[in-house]
Amino acid sequence: MVAFAAQAGCRLRESRRVRRSHTGGGIFSTRMQKPHRSTARCRYGAIAAGAVASEVVNNPETLASPIAASGMSQEGAKKGSIGVLGSGLGILSSVSDLPKTEALGIELRASAALAAPVRVVDGHFLEEPFRVRHEFSEDTEENAATVNNTIRQLVQHFNWKGVVGISVTIEISKQMGIFGEDFLKLERETGRMFAKTLRGKASFCHTVIHTDAAAYNELVFGACADEAHWRRKLVLACTLGKHIGAVLFSDGHRVRNSPLNAIFTSQWQANLAAYPHWTVGTKFTPPDPGCSDFKEWASLVDGHVSEIAKVASSIDRIVIIPTGRTAGIEGLTEALPPFLERTREVVSERSGEVFVLEPREGAVVRGVALCSLVELETIQVVRSLENVLHGDQALHSLSEPQLQMIFDKIDVNADGDIEPQEMCEALSLLGIERDTDALITELDTTRDGSIDFAEFRAWWRKEVNQARIVLITSADAFRRILQKRPPEGFGELVLLEVTFSFCRSCRAFASKFKRYAERYKDVRFIQLMGNSTIGAMELCTKELGVKVSPAFFVFRRGGELLASWTGANTKKFEEELEGCVQAEAD
Repeated sequence: MVAFAAQAGCRLRESRRVRRSHTGGGIFSTRMQKPHRSTARCRYGAIAAGAVASEVVNNPETLASPIAASGMSQEGAKKGSIGVLGSGLGILSSVSDLPKTEALGIELRASAALAAPVRVVDGHFLEEPFRVRHEFSEDTEENAATVNNTIRQLVQHFNWKGVVGISVTIEISKQMGIFGEDFLKLERETGRMFAKTLRGKASFCHTVIHTDAAAYNELVFGACADEAHWRRKLVLACTLGKHIGAVLFSDGHRVRNSPLNAIFTSQWQANLAAYPHWTVGTKFTPPDPGCSDFKEWASLVDGHVSEIAKVASSIDRIVIIPTGRTAGIEGLTEALPPFLERTREVVSERSGEVFVLEPREGAVVRGVALCSLVELETIQVVRSLENVLHGDQALHSLSEPQLQMIFDKIDVNADGDIEPQEMCEALSLLGIERDTDALITELDTTRDGSIDFAEFRAWWRKEVNQARIVLITSADAFRRILQKRPPEGFGELVLLEVTFSFCRSCRAFASKFKRYAERYKDVRFIQLMGNSTIGAMELCTKELGVKVSPAFFVFRRGGELLASWTGANTKKFEEELEGCVQAEAD
């Protein structure tokens, strides 16, 4: 068994040292302190070839909350910005279902990388952000080695062993010899490279284009987190730098098969080619407001974003997020909106709005840390779909947000319905051989040719109800089991086993647990992995008081606790469970 009490000599503990918490992360002020243009050039400029410099980023004017991180005051916003931050965590529907509370976010750019550990339950940085500067050469292999060395240095600086999220740009991908305009391809290829670099150094590594990271930050921690900004709306988020990236969110769900970037990236680069004086080497610096070229550049931005919006169609809100050196333009938030006439015209048919957000250094770091944890949860939850489709004996009972996550993974165009082709592609990715037509028929109870979330949820729960053992990683899922009526063939007793991924006794008892589930067919057998999610850990430690594993609890439906014991002793297990069964029969 695994004992958590101090006297047993084994404590449940963090896998790394305790960190001090800095509200806001130390590099922010309530409004971004815009440097003089010459200062900005020096700050983001390159250093001597082949050299690597590092620094702790420390601004004495720190944030007190994510509201300031969004670039908004608490009183409201002027035109060109977004309103006050909502009280929730935006499009992140369930914090308790996340597998971890913290992740290291790394923002990679052509001249430097910025990193900080992020506490995703509130978006705060746990330590001062740290920057490593690097210089690229003409050799792409040498550049790739430089970037990987930068990543290793950042991970070592924070002594980080956990989840790592890394954001990349098109420009840095090119410098490493990874070309193309397909964002998914760039994420896959750079992701494989970085995962190899961090193998054995981090528990999980996920790579995304910085556009996704910036958008997630705004929709979860930033000024767009309030439901009024995204609920039942189609939101187009665009990052504005040397390149313009675009990502769509439909009712808070990212549309993954959008062709926007592949269509428009080369067009934007062709437009910029006519203005070579805006780019020195690989460093793109847009003109300042008031310069003769600013109107020309702003007009190009307007034309490009409006064309993207036309292709997306039915846009309710457009959010433009300045990044990179563009974020260093003083007065951009006020100067750019008046020039976005064509963009406003596109969204005017739906009474939509266009906003340019106040730049906040570190926003991408926060966003990519969140993306990495969401991706880790998605991978774990989607494995449950594989178990259901394979007809395994033990199946997962998932919370509503977790079920929604699986549904969204299959529903790639985020229209709220799974089409037969989408289901076929999802099964193919999982490596599952099933008759797609037969599966669609089984799920599509309304016979309208597609599957909505209500149908998917009903099918899933039917499959779980028939399983001998229900695996849960969600406290909400366990509470739902206790409160609902027993499925056909089951009685009023619910046996909960609490295990932990590092518990050897739990693994050794697993086969016996399955045999007992077959023996006591009228008892609902539940298995909870205690360290699988934030909510599961709180349920085990705060509500159930688990100190030793495996731990067993017998409940009557409705929530009454009848018995509890610990350890992998089969005699003790049989005595306790048999006693409950006999008492229930009497």
